[in-house]
Amino acid sequence: MPLLPLSMNLRQRCQAVFQAGYKFGEQSFRSLAAATKLSKSSVHRLYHRLQKRNQYPESQLWETQAGQQWLRLLVFAALFVFALEGGVGCERLSEFFHLLRLQQHIGVSPSALRQLRTHMEEKILEYQLHVQSQLKQDGREVELCAAADEKFFDQVVLVMLDLPSGYILVEELTENRQYSTWQLSAQQVLKEFGFKVKYFVSDRAKALVKLALNDLGCPSIADLFHALFELSKSLGWELNCLASRIEKQLQLARSNHQSAELIKQLETEQSLLQNSNRIYQDCSHRISTSLHPFDIADSSPQSSLQVKTLLLREVHQLKALKQAHRLKDQRDSINKFARQVQELAAVVDIWWSWIDGCLGSYQFESSRLDWIKQQLLPAVYWQQQVRRTKTETLKRTYQLAYQQAWDALMHHPATATVSHTNLQQWLNWASWMASKFQRSSSPVEGRNGYLSQVYHNRRGLSSRRLKVMTLIHNFHIKRCDGTTAAERLFAQKFPDLFQWVVSQMGELPTPRKPRKKPLETMVGSPTVPS
Repeated sequence: MPLLPLSMNLRQRCQAVFQAGYKFGEQSFRSLAAATKLSKSSVHRLYHRLQKRNQYPESQLWETQAGQQWLRLLVFAALFVFALEGGVGCERLSEFFHLLRLQQHIGVSPSALRQLRTHMEEKILEYQLHVQSQLKQDGREVELCAAADEKFFDQVVLVMLDLPSGYILVEELTENRQYSTWQLSAQQVLKEFGFKVKYFVSDRAKALVKLALNDLGCPSIADLFHALFELSKSLGWELNCLASRIEKQLQLARSNHQSAELIKQLETEQSLLQNSNRIYQDCSHRISTSLHPFDIADSSPQSSLQVKTLLLREVHQLKALKQAHRLKDQRDSINKFARQVQELAAVVDIWWSWIDGCLGSYQFESSRLDWIKQQLLPAVYWQQQVRRTKTETLKRTYQLAYQQAWDALMHHPATATVSHTNLQQWLNWASWMASKFQRSSSPVEGRNGYLSQVYHNRRGLSSRRLKVMTLIHNFHIKRCDGTTAAERLFAQKFPDLFQWVVSQMGELPTPRKPRKKPLETMVGSPTVPS
């Protein structure tokens, strides 16, 4: 057995004594001291320390080098996943490690875990500097489809992200959501990485519209998610209230044996309301299926003007529904939606101009361009809509459109002339291009929901913890394809965040003997004996 160096910490000395004793069997302290190059008194103290803490069948495993490495990975993984990602407190983590019977081998008190958590946050912030230097050396221009919104806690949280990749551009605590605040945050991130925003999706907040037009230099697109939500909160809510009222009146009339004429009148009103509710649901369905770069019926390309015409047709239908039932529409949701039609449909022409700009550099023949625009892109686009949509009625509609578009692509004569490798490359490009069509800021709303949950779990958010959560979202959380948001946005690989942090963390703290609690005196007991 080779002799170990003298420059060893306490953990390494214990491990050396354990290995020497395990190698040679029961030996005298003198022979163990000679084998480990330690003094006899140190071997005596370390040997009894090992005997005291090896109380369970698995304890000897943690004395080996592989066991120590696994314990280190376990502690750091638990802190990363549960404390940083999940918001679990260090008291609960300390209880978890005590249940695993590790308190005799590593320091797992709440204070020790808090220090490790703070150290891990520092290393994650250092990872950001490491990655930023890598991105600045690359120097490529990245085009964004951005969206933004805010969340209100004791302070305001500004959230801006790239919709196709999910990469968070801005996430910070501020005092207000004014235009000047948004301007300062957006300019800082755009100047740092040289981003170019193609269009900006938002609710119609004046500060965000002004930010897009004046500072980002791009069109401001209305958010379909908020537009439909406003309609449901106003028209949908009123129709449901009327239906519920008629249902109660009908039940009361039947239970009180009212006249058949009254019951028949109530049944007629109930039938009309049910029919109107179906009309409203159909209008919402058609609004959602109309705002696409392709016609849902035959997958033919359509322009913003065509989409605008389809949306205005639904506006007239909703106004007729409102007039028929004398709905109040106190939120004026129909007129709000009508005013946003132009800004909703504008994204279609922006997307097609992006397509033309990408294909213009290839100088293809008109037949090849028609194959890409009319056959390839519709099939891939509807396939993405099927994956992203969770509403069953919409999913069935998109599934039918995808099946028709895919069959048309496979049976087109031009498809047979493309090699398998070349076709796969075009499919990847079409998938990347289809992801650039974004009509709502629902990913921002999803992030706001996550922040709300974390805020209530942790009873607040600090600026430092928010930065750490942003980095974890951008460089650690992966989609089903195994890519992070940063990899999707910058189209390059980055070092694994968790592995990088673990390599920088150092050793685990050693267990310490807890202080004895002072004896509690009984309330009301005399301090001086009588």
